[in-house]
Amino acid sequence: GRAAADPTPGGPAPVPPPGDPAATGPQALGGRGLSDPFSVQMFNHLMRGGAQRTALVFMDAEETLRLIEAVRGLAGFFATQVSYRPDARNTCLLVFRRPTLDGVQGFLDGLGTVPALASAAARQLDRPGQPGLVGYPDVAELTRMVQAMRVAGALRVDDWPALPATVRAMAAELQEARRWAGRLRELARRDVPLGPEGVRDWVSSAVPDAGGVWARLERMPGLDGVKKHLATLKSRLEADAMLRAQGRVDAEPGSSHLVFTGNPGTGKTTVARLVGEMYRDLGVLGRGHVVEVGAADLVAAVVGGTAPKTEAVIDRALDGVLFIDEAYQLSDQQSGFGQEAIDTLLRRMENDRDRLVVIVAGYPAKMDEFLEANQGLRSRFPVANVIEFEDYDPPTLRAIALARIAAQGVTVAPGLEQDLGTVIGGLHRTKRSGFGNARAMREISDEIVTRWAMRTSPDVHLPAESADLPGRLRVFLDRELPSMSDLLGELDAMIGLEPVKDAIRGLVATIRLKQRRARGGAVPLAVAAPHMLFLGPPGTGKTTVARLTGELFRSLGLLVKGHVVEVGRVQLVAGYVGQTAIKTTERIEEALDGVLFIDEAYALSAGRDGTDFGREAIDALNQQMENLRGRIAVIAAGYPAPMAEFLDANPGLASRFTVRVDFPDYSGQELIQILEAMAAKEGYQFTAAARAKCLAWFEAQRAARPGSFGNGRAARGLLETLEASLGRRTLLLDDADDATLSLFTAEDVPDARR
Repeated sequence: GRAAADPTPGGPAPVPPPGDPAATGPQALGGRGLSDPFSVQMFNHLMRGGAQRTALVFMDAEETLRLIEAVRGLAGFFATQVSYRPDARNTCLLVFRRPTLDGVQGFLDGLGTVPALASAAARQLDRPGQPGLVGYPDVAELTRMVQAMRVAGALRVDDWPALPATVRAMAAELQEARRWAGRLRELARRDVPLGPEGVRDWVSSAVPDAGGVWARLERMPGLDGVKKHLATLKSRLEADAMLRAQGRVDAEPGSSHLVFTGNPGTGKTTVARLVGEMYRDLGVLGRGHVVEVGAADLVAAVVGGTAPKTEAVIDRALDGVLFIDEAYQLSDQQSGFGQEAIDTLLRRMENDRDRLVVIVAGYPAKMDEFLEANQGLRSRFPVANVIEFEDYDPPTLRAIALARIAAQGVTVAPGLEQDLGTVIGGLHRTKRSGFGNARAMREISDEIVTRWAMRTSPDVHLPAESADLPGRLRVFLDRELPSMSDLLGELDAMIGLEPVKDAIRGLVATIRLKQRRARGGAVPLAVAAPHMLFLGPPGTGKTTVARLTGELFRSLGLLVKGHVVEVGRVQLVAGYVGQTAIKTTERIEEALDGVLFIDEAYALSAGRDGTDFGREAIDALNQQMENLRGRIAVIAAGYPAPMAEFLDANPGLASRFTVRVDFPDYSGQELIQILEAMAAKEGYQFTAAARAKCLAWFEAQRAARPGSFGNGRAARGLLETLEASLGRRTLLLDDADDATLSLFTAEDVPDARR
């Protein structure tokens, strides 16, 4: 234990500790300075004395109390003296290593030798805030330590302007004072001056290398807009600090809370850590540490649990930065207690505005919704404090990937370096919402290193080569352009459709010309898969040609997948306000890297009185056709006249469709060829009379319904009729052979009626 006088000017000298030679008797208790019962008498005398204010402090309370039975009467002394009494002139203080009063009470209960003291601790629990928690040394304490060691000649300080920032960085580490004292003595022993470089190995940072915040931020790839924004913020904070120091500012400081918007992997978390250091260096925050959380760390699953949970997280972040990733999840909850967390956060942001900086992060559109969810949020996060993290460009992504591979000790062959650039360019061109940026590059690099290890082991001196690229990425590599016969073979095999074939041949020839001029390089956006109009009556092969077109664009390298998503009005239009755009966007997302085929697209432009939600689908479609150019090809199909109304439904929609393909009606002979091809797949044949009668039936149907004749659909319907007739005709022929059961005669063909 240690008894000390109140350290006020003019006060008496400290009373030496009992273990000191100037203290009580020579017989120490366990080497701790406690001796015979005379010690208890001395302690009681000190606590009752009125001549001077005295504090009796036991620095290792756990060990002292374990030895308590060796000193008669000490248990009673602690029971009467160690309790909170506001009117007490003198104080007896037990210092425990346990950080909570609950832990202290548990220790005392388990000890069993001081029940009165355990009861006092239990009573203390009902008065929260009274017991003192001895925290880690703050800036002021560490500054005094540095100055004391400097004055004593045991420490050298050369860079005085950097000293405040250095001490703030030390205080942010939450280390014991004795540890910092040891470290400072180590600097003195090595004759290293105290400064940023001297303590770099002992101070954590977002980027663990030499240099200040700004040097480290500058070395981060990309982020030009972020760096400019933070430099502006720094200038504002520095100017505000100088004006306040001169007494020229009466207003409260502006908001230091920030909003980070952007896709994953764009450096938001790393920059948040650097912002904490920046605010610490500028004196805005005492520690500048960063507490990283998500919605689940703030919201409880039971009533009344969210506010305490959020409060506890904020308490950990005081004097630093609270970084909430995907913060929009707090307001996205249809049910739950996210709003309670927001309300608690807003209150603490106001009450602790001098000790807390909040950074919320997430996707741009989602963060806009989050800020609008509560009126107080927008006021706490001004527009000027919204920082957009743009996706990295392909050269930056390539540099990140190569640096990751090099950091794992693997060299890269020139061929792989070139192919990696091509692959990353393709990934960037075809990126989806939520593209992983640096995170995606780390995954690719690690996969390359894994494949390299499998290929070269144990010859690890060999470089990584193009063969180590994952197979899923090879679709982006330059390839030999397919021949026209390979590209158009299936289309040429279709019956009729000569105008359609000519239009597709012309389109393919144009694309191949541009690709050959680029010598097989990455396809520029100008050669992206075009949006197309397929105009013609039903049953003329529009859906079939759309599927072939998707495969055609994939073979040409214009689309990564080339799949076709077939939709109509019902798949795009919802029955409620605000739902159609969501529904349309979902179908567009499904068709990314392929073709969205909209049959009878003119049905979307119905309802000119403004009550129809089809216009909402058209508006969403028009916007995404431009935004996702190169990622999707939209083919809109339908009758020519109604399609003209569809194109007029939105300004600029017509300009999005750069290729028009007209599908004519099939001729009678072409319909006969289609019918025979369908029948042949099922093993059927026709007599000459049946074929002639089918031709007459087609012509009669076309004449009866010239505006809605089904063409190929009519052929499919006629085949079903023929099968039914053949079945009825041969039902009673028990001895009919396969040839009879597979031959359509004129008797099976319905009469032609106009």
